[in-house]
Amino acid sequence: MRILLALDGSLSATRARDLVASLPWPAGSVVRVLAALDIAPALWGGPWIPVIPVGADAYEADALRELTSVIEIARPPLEAAGLTVETDLVRGTPALAIPDEARAWKPDLTVVGSRGQGALESALLGSVSSAVVDHADSPVLVARGDHVGSIVLAEDGSPAGIAARDLLVRWSPFAAIPVRVVGVVDMAAPWRSGIAPTMFSAATDLYAELIASSRESFGQVMAAAVATLRAAGRTAEAELREGDPADQLVQAAHDVAGDLIVIGSRGHTGISRIVMGSVAHSVLLHAHCSVLVLKQPHQAHH
Repeated sequence: MRILLALDGSLSATRARDLVASLPWPAGSVVRVLAALDIAPALWGGPWIPVIPVGADAYEADALRELTSVIEIARPPLEAAGLTVETDLVRGTPALAIPDEARAWKPDLTVVGSRGQGALESALLGSVSSAVVDHADSPVLVARGDHVGSIVLAEDGSPAGIAARDLLVRWSPFAAIPVRVVGVVDMAAPWRSGIAPTMFSAATDLYAELIASSRESFGQVMAAAVATLRAAGRTAEAELREGDPADQLVQAAHDVAGDLIVIGSRGHTGISRIVMGSVAHSVLLHAHCSVLVLKQPHQAHH
């Protein structure tokens, strides 16, 4: 496998490094350790600084040395985990430079820290992790911990949800980690679809029918996901929840001390009427554990 690991010297980025080192990657896996440093004048707090600050060259040189050190310090624990390590330091805004590198190098997974508080303000990944998720073509793991002992898989029957499930089936680093498949019936979805109690006398009955149908459909989707994971030798169980999808997924991870939420983005499903892009974004912002986001598979055009 090919893993792109973006570092900035923050504690969060160090956790991301340790998380990568903790997983049992397949033999021959390569990790490219990347650091991105902005160019002047953004490096000094721009973009509209009319005068070059005193000591700018020295500051830039110090920043380059610090990030170079960050990259080299990451090498030993990654190599000790059996990974082949490549390194690169690029110039540019991290939110753009990291996805650009991913498009060029084509990793199977991009890993970044979240809410970084490193010494180099211009290199902070915490402020750009969501931008990396938005721009990257490959799956992105936003790390908030240094290990994964349990996984919550968001399942809604959408193409993106199925892709997330299939990733857990295929990827050996997650093979020994138990998975809780969580589906969430959005209790407010029927009203958002245009049904309101004041519109029809039978609205309440129709609402109940829609929710019951959604529960049944989710049950089938989740049962299929658990069966697929178990057939691949994974430990899996299902949990059906009701409420706001993002809130319930975050709460599910909290309730079972989950270390990783795996979720598809921009998938669309008729049974839940959830746009996973917005749900994934909210989960990414509010989860206290690591989050692995997969984009909806591209559809073929005829």
